[in-house]
Amino acid sequence: MAKTTTDTVQEYKALREEILAGDIKPFYLLFGKEHYYIDELCRLLMETVIPPEERDFGQIVYFGADVTANQVVSTARQFPMMIARQLVVVKEAQMMKKVEDIAVYFEGIMPTTVLVVCYKTNNDPTKTGKNIDKRSVFYKQAKKFGVAFESNPIPDYKIGRWIDSYVGELGKRIAPDAAALLAESTGTDLQKITLTIDKLCKLLPEDRSNITVQDIEENVGMSRDYSVFELTKALSLKDTAKAFRIVHFFGEAPKRFPIQLTLAALTGHFIRLLRYHALLQAGQNRNEILSQLGINPYFAGEYDTAVRNYPAKKTMRIISILKEYDQRSKSNTRGEASDGDLLKELTAKILA
Repeated sequence: MAKTTTDTVQEYKALREEILAGDIKPFYLLFGKEHYYIDELCRLLMETVIPPEERDFGQIVYFGADVTANQVVSTARQFPMMIARQLVVVKEAQMMKKVEDIAVYFEGIMPTTVLVVCYKTNNDPTKTGKNIDKRSVFYKQAKKFGVAFESNPIPDYKIGRWIDSYVGELGKRIAPDAAALLAESTGTDLQKITLTIDKLCKLLPEDRSNITVQDIEENVGMSRDYSVFELTKALSLKDTAKAFRIVHFFGEAPKRFPIQLTLAALTGHFIRLLRYHALLQAGQNRNEILSQLGINPYFAGEYDTAVRNYPAKKTMRIISILKEYDQRSKSNTRGEASDGDLLKELTAKILA
C-alpha cells in the first residue's frame, strides 16, 4: 500500500502515476491544508475509476454537510448495479459531524467499491480547523486498507521552483524574476497559482512560450518596482534609496500591502539568509546551499552580497527586530504610529 511521506509533491506524483497505471486502491483518505492536491487526486479518480458510460450507475458523490457516516458506509457496502465496481466520493468531509465513524466500513470492506474521502483542513492561520487525528482508528485503518495522503502546503521558499516546474509541465517557460513576482502576488495557494498561470498561458501570443515580468505586471496587476520581492532585494544590496521608496509606497497603500504580510516575507528572507550562513559554516559549497534553500541560481548573486552585508550575528539581530515590529503592528504598543511609520523605522534599523 502507498505510504504517506513528508514530501507532498513527490507523494502526489507517485500516487498519480499509480492511478494512471490502473493500480486503484479500495479506499482513499485525502486530507490536509493544501487543497489543490486533494482536488486534483479526487478529480483524477473520478475520471479514471469508472468508464464514462458507467458513471450514471456507478459513481456516487456526497458532500459532507449533507450526509452521515452511516449513509456513506451503507452506500459503499452495496453491490454495484450491472457494472464491475462503483466509486463513492465524499467531498468536503470536514463538514461531517463524525467523519471518523466511517471506520466501521473497514470491518467489511467491499472489493467492488472504491471509497474516496476528501477532508480539507483550514489553511487560514487566523481560523481554527480540525485535522484528521492520526492516532484514530479511522486513520490507521485507512493506511492499512488503502491510501492516506496528507496534502501539506508548499513552503514559501519552494514556491518559485514549484511555479517553474508547473509552467514547464505546460510546455512553457517562466523567467525567475517573473516566478518570484507571481509568487508574491498569489502567496502559497496552489489553486490560485495554477489558475493564474493557466490564464497567462492562454494570453501568450502563439509564437511565444516564455512568461515574463511584463506579462505578470500587465495581467496580474503586480508591479516589479513596488513589491516585497524588490524590497528584500533592496535590503540585501543595501540600496537605501530604493528600500525607503518602496516602504513609503507600501505605507500609502496599507490595504494593498498589509504590514503583517510584508513582515512575514522579510522574516522569511532573513531566516533563509541565516540558514545560508549556517550551511556555509558547515562547509557546504554554494551550489549545495542554493539547492537546499530552494534559491534559483539566478538570484545567487543577491544572496552572495546579502551574506557579506549581513553577518550571522547581525542577521539574528534583524530577525529579533522583525519579531518586535510584528508584535507592535498587532498591539497598541505602536502608539500613534501608522503601518508606514513602522515600516520606515524598521527599514532604518535593518540598514543601520
